[in-house]
Amino acid sequence: MRKSVLLPAAAVAGGVVGLVVRRVYLANGFEAGTGLPIAGAPSLWAMAIVTVVVLGLLVALSCGKHKNYTQCYTGAFYSEHTVCIAGMLAGAVLLGVGGFLALANWFSSPSLGLMEKPLRRELSVTWLYLGIFCLLAAAGIYFVTQKMRRKEPILTAWAAMPTLAGCLWVVANYYDHWAEEPVLGHYAIPMLATGLSMLGCMMIGAMGFDKARISTTLAFSLSGASVCIMALADGLNWANTAILLGMVFYQLSMASALIANDDRAPGLPACAAHCKQCHGCAPMGTLKKNKKKAKKKTNESGK
Repeated sequence: MRKSVLLPAAAVAGGVVGLVVRRVYLANGFEAGTGLPIAGAPSLWAMAIVTVVVLGLLVALSCGKHKNYTQCYTGAFYSEHTVCIAGMLAGAVLLGVGGFLALANWFSSPSLGLMEKPLRRELSVTWLYLGIFCLLAAAGIYFVTQKMRRKEPILTAWAAMPTLAGCLWVVANYYDHWAEEPVLGHYAIPMLATGLSMLGCMMIGAMGFDKARISTTLAFSLSGASVCIMALADGLNWANTAILLGMVFYQLSMASALIANDDRAPGLPACAAHCKQCHGCAPMGTLKKNKKKAKKKTNESGK
């Protein structure tokens, strides 16, 4: 079996096992009256062991010798496989749905009635920002995927949108759920899922800024997707559930494409036809080498 299939399959399998164990822990690991954790509960140890083993296995599978990708996002994530492309687009759709639901949650929450602060509601304003950036992340994934399908260089601003959405996802849940919850066991896995997914999206986006770290990108992406599956056991609200599923599809499909391109024989990227007009997949001028080349051309034309 190809590594591009084996590693995502291992992440899904580990996530499903963790989901079942997590469900058992939530049902039997807390006292019925107080909701406090039962010290030394077998389900607690089972959940901790499964989580550590799954994450350790995924990190170990992600390590090894990899290609040195520089200045080419399309070369790292381009895929011709329908399943892989469908996974990226499914992630975009689910993140978009999560964004709409986050906006709906915020607009439907009661206003605090402060004339000088009209945005103050019972639900933190971070949910408003989360909804906006989830929609931008969905648009970014869609546009980047379409550019790669056409074998054209991508705009790195779109590739960075899932990272920003991941940051706000962490902040929104902290303000409205985790900060008020005294028992870590109630939110440990969702917190780990959001944190790892944010880092996974950050490493994926960094590939477009000449910051390629293949092992780290695979480790965070696969681990984030696996723990997101585990977090589905917590029965979170619909916005969080949609974002969790979106992160699963997005990170697994990007990891699969990266593994396939990493195993492929060295050669020009799919967008090689545009290399002469390309600014290294970073038209915002983030790459020093291309900025120097542009300055030289300007000076030569001036002379």
